[in-house]
Amino acid sequence: MAIYTVVITEQSDLETTWADPSVPHMGFGYIQVDIDECTDLGDGTYEATYETLELTSSRSYTYIHPVDGETTYTLAAGEYGVKP
Repeated sequence: MAIYTVVITEQSDLETTWADPSVPHMGFGYIQVDIDECTDLGDGTYEATYETLELTSSRSYTYIHPVDGETTYTLAAGEYGVKP
């Protein structure tokens, strides 16, 4: 896993999640939950961090949907969840 730092301005930024189209059924978000956990940069902005999913080899995942049943997919080695 890699850790990235992003500059944000308000609490609602921390509540934002994002998807990686290569990774179905997974969402990504910030490590911090409250803006008070972020580093205050002193100019009305804050540093927040997030982790990506890094695979050194391919791996299969099974997603269980309550209506559609099981879906299995395989991810190749790589990094997933980098914020766009």
